[in-house]
Amino acid sequence: MREEMVVVTLLLFVVGGVVLMMAAMYSRQKVREMAHRERLAMIERGLIPSPETDPARFEAATGLADAASASPRPGARYRTIGIELIGLGVGLAFLIGLAGGAAEVGIGIGGAIAALGAASVVNAHLQSRRP
Repeated sequence: MREEMVVVTLLLFVVGGVVLMMAAMYSRQKVREMAHRERLAMIERGLIPSPETDPARFEAATGLADAASASPRPGARYRTIGIELIGLGVGLAFLIGLAGGAAEVGIGIGGAIAALGAASVVNAHLQSRRP
């Protein structure tokens, strides 16, 4: 009985998450469609669309953007994914170790994923030091 309740609860969370994702995607699609129609209407009337619709492209086209300020810092993506992988690895270690009752397996699997995350953080640090 308890296992069935857990399965039903997890199923509700998954279905709810999928419904929320679909609603967000639909909403985003409608917003983009309205912006596109507005832009087309401005062009049909002979008006120039404002640069606020895509400021980065406008600044790049006019030469106002500096190449260093337009690009993100080197290694920022590696640092982000590294921190996420470390968190995932530690979480899996706790989950498998405590809930599964196999501390060695949890530390092995979680530690391996956390080590990948640590390698990504080191990679980010090394890339940020390049000239």
